[in-house]
Parts: sequence; C-alpha cells; structure tokens
Amino acid sequence: MTDTTQPQSRPRRVPADPLAPVLEDLDIVLFELFRANMIAGDQVIRGRTFRNCLIEGPAVMLVLPGTHFDDTNFGFADGDIRNLVLRPAGPQKVVGAIPVQDCTFIGCHFHGVGFTGPEAFLQQILALDNSQ
Repeated sequence: MTDTTQPQSRPRRVPADPLAPVLEDLDIVLFELFRANMIAGDQVIRGRTFRNCLIEGPAVMLVLPGTHFDDTNFGFADGDIRNLVLRPAGPQKVVGAIPVQDCTFIGCHFHGVGFTGPEAFLQQILALDNSQ
C-alpha cells in the first residue's frame, strides 16, 4: 500500500459498463457504482480491478478481505490521513458504508472517500506518511 500525491490529468470519462470486471482510466462516483451493483443483485462490490481511476465520494468505503491497494492516493483530508479513517462503534456491521471485497485498486486516486474496515487495514492507512 503506497500513496502518491497527484492524480494524472485526463479528460473526464465515466464507465460505459459499471459492472465490468476491469475499470480503467475512468472517473467513478463510488455510490453510483454501488447502486448499479445493487440493481444487478449484489450488495457488495466484489472481484473487480480498478486501474488509474479517480474514485469519488462523498462516501465511506468498507474495505473487506481480499481488497488490495497498489500505488494509491487515498486523498489526504486537510493534510491529515487520520481524517480519512472511521472506526465502527459496533462489533459486526458498518451501516451506510459501501462494502468492497476481493477488489484491486492500482494507480487510483480517491477524492472525498473515507475508509473503514478491519483494524489491521485502518492501521496501514494511518501509517502512511503524509509527505508521499
């Protein structure tokens, strides 16, 4: 898990098929992707690969097992990575968060997205150096 500082400039492109297994060089509103997924009958975004995408909120992503981030910009909020982390108060569920499982994010940039999930994942995000 790494963090880069700037998304690459490119014309705005939205997914033609939001259910495609691989989404590349796209601007994706996370809730719209989740809504398309729910209409298709799945309440979890799963088994997808995102390459060089801008993932936009406002949203909170529930990172479930099997999800990996490579060369990812999590979009530091006000220069402090702690502003992106939300810890659930209950032991079992996170209501209102968008669950993502078995997905890979490569070279992606997040904007306006908070993150929650297992404590080990949250600690990885918190360990990122803001200067990267």
